[in-house]
Amino acid sequence: MTLPDREKRSGLKDEVLAGEYVLGALTADASAELAKRVKTDRQFAAMVRRWQENLADTQRSDHRTFSSYIDASMDHAVRRSDDKLHRSIYGRFAIVTALWNSVRFWRLTTSAALLWAAVLLFSVA
Repeated sequence: MTLPDREKRSGLKDEVLAGEYVLGALTADASAELAKRVKTDRQFAAMVRRWQENLADTQRSDHRTFSSYIDASMDHAVRRSDDKLHRSIYGRFAIVTALWNSVRFWRLTTSAALLWAAVLLFSVA
């Protein structure tokens, strides 16, 4: 019963070693030792090939993602003229929007309202 568990652990360890070998995360000595093992052990060589194929797919998708970022930045350069139009139409509301979103404005308004309420309360009495 314990034999399959040992084989399973060894398989996982080999899988991790194959991944580290492909990523280049091992020392030079360990990498050289595993390079020899790739030549002699067919199962380990298959694990290394699988890691290389998976990482190659990832690199291709990363390249496509990077090129889409470049395309998006070019689109942004084209849209700058639309931004000027947007600002000219809605620019007159910029002051109102800035006040509405300003914490300092609301604190000042609250302080003024409290002061006014205190003045009204004490002036009546």
